Amino acid sequence: MSLSGLFVRKVIAPLWAIKEGTPYLRHLKALEGSKQRPVEEVQAEQLQRLRRLLVHAAAHTDFYRERLSSVMERPETATWEQFAQIPLLTKDDIRSNKERMVARTVPPDRLIPVKTSGSTGVSLDLFIDEDSAQWKRAVTITYDRWAGWDLGERVGAIWGNPDNRANWRMYLRNVLLTRYEYLDTLKMDEREMLRYHRILRRKPPVILFGHAHSLFLFARFIQQKGLPAITPRGIISTCMVLHDFERATIEKVFGCRVTNRYGCEEVSLIACECPEGNMHLNGDTLIVEFIRDGKPAKPGEAGAIVVTDLTNYGMPFIRYKVGDVGIPSDGTTCACGCTYPVMESLEGRVADYVVTPDGNYISGISLTENFAMHLPGVKQMQIVQEKIDFLVFRIVRGALFSERTVADIDRLAAERFGSRMAYEIEYVDSIQSERSGKYRFCISKLPNPFS
Repeated sequence: MSLSGLFVRKVIAPLWAIKEGTPYLRHLKALEGSKQRPVEEVQAEQLQRLRRLLVHAAAHTDFYRERLSSVMERPETATWEQFAQIPLLTKDDIRSNKERMVARTVPPDRLIPVKTSGSTGVSLDLFIDEDSAQWKRAVTITYDRWAGWDLGERVGAIWGNPDNRANWRMYLRNVLLTRYEYLDTLKMDEREMLRYHRILRRKPPVILFGHAHSLFLFARFIQQKGLPAITPRGIISTCMVLHDFERATIEKVFGCRVTNRYGCEEVSLIACECPEGNMHLNGDTLIVEFIRDGKPAKPGEAGAIVVTDLTNYGMPFIRYKVGDVGIPSDGTTCACGCTYPVMESLEGRVADYVVTPDGNYISGISLTENFAMHLPGVKQMQIVQEKIDFLVFRIVRGALFSERTVADIDRLAAERFGSRMAYEIEYVDSIQSERSGKYRFCISKLPNPFS
């Protein structure tokens, strides 16, 4: 670590924590060694924390008093079997019951309002209590260390709506403490990417951090322009599914390993890739389940990701259906030493599955690898489904686009979706990222087993 990074970590960060009155450094210390504990110890602690949360939620929120009373009489002695009977919490539940979910015992000035990006179309308003926010901050630092970064070191962030210049306080905080240099994903044109490249050459970051697709676009830009190398110690990809072809390009251009991370605004970090390449679930602050057709998904079987936040007492999130689909692993021990469960793969959002007339469900991540990657004449593509037997392919044509490309699309559509699936091609100049800065390759508006 550089002297400036060490100074920030040892001097500025503790002083700033005292100034803000935030306990994240204390939480960070409590998390030391947590990921190497025996599985039985982790599960026993999670059950105790879950019981405390259930007691609190039943006593201090109208919503959970009603919801929990139907499945358990005494939350303080709740079992895992009773926990599995609690109805899943949906986004519609939250929109309809927001005020009834907020705990009466938590002062309003200790509640932090959060608005999600609404990547599926409609944003969500919720609250996180102050201490929960500090636990999330500490947990994220522990996983970011897997990428080679530590508190106090410079970060290059490719992110949407950066807030480092929102006011002079945020600006000062960023200069002295967080040390982020941003490229706004909503302004990724050639001029801005050139400007950002110059900044990172002048002030080299220890890690690059950002949306998977945005990191890929920046890496490809550097590659195509033949620009001088930027060589961070590591890269953290988050917020979107990281495809193999994106990872390969990013790692080749920047000369370091990509650490894939997964989370959401509602509960923060859900899983992170360890140095051995396995995606460990966050067992420090969450209970993570995979549900398919109302039952736990089997190892190797796709299921809707359901999380319980063990830290948010201000507005409890118990068995919350995130809206994404993942595949749980078989419980093999990881060589990295972390004992937390592994997610075999993240398959994308519930709405990122194409449903075929034959009843098959094809994930968006599969289609990027087995459809779009076979079309060299296509610069960018998006698949939209509103009917069971009809797709729209939104296409940005590249230099190699030709009649042969159209024939390849026709052939691949028949192979991947079957002869009963019709489609049309809509040629567009560009496919914009959503307000969150995320790019969605596949959008389906039909129900599926994970809905």
